[in-house]
Amino acid sequence: MEKDQTLKNAMNEWARVTENPQMLMTYEVNQEFQVDEKLTLKKAEKQGEKRAIKGVALRMLQKGMDNQTISELTELTEEEIEQIRK
Repeated sequence: MEKDQTLKNAMNEWARVTENPQMLMTYEVNQEFQVDEKLTLKKAEKQGEKRAIKGVALRMLQKGMDNQTISELTELTEEEIEQIRK
């Protein structure tokens, strides 16, 4: 029952927004902004994860672990590990 009311409210809001071209344009711009913001946050999150993994790999190298083992545990490529080693 509550879902029906939520759907009805959403449909009413959409009808209200689409009646006014300027309001519709504002809505569309806002939606694009939200999508861009989410993509930017996901990209930053992935970069942060990669940086953290590289930090772990550096500590593994400092402990004398071999590239193959580090690659298996971190999913970094051998080339990425060699770059960290430098």
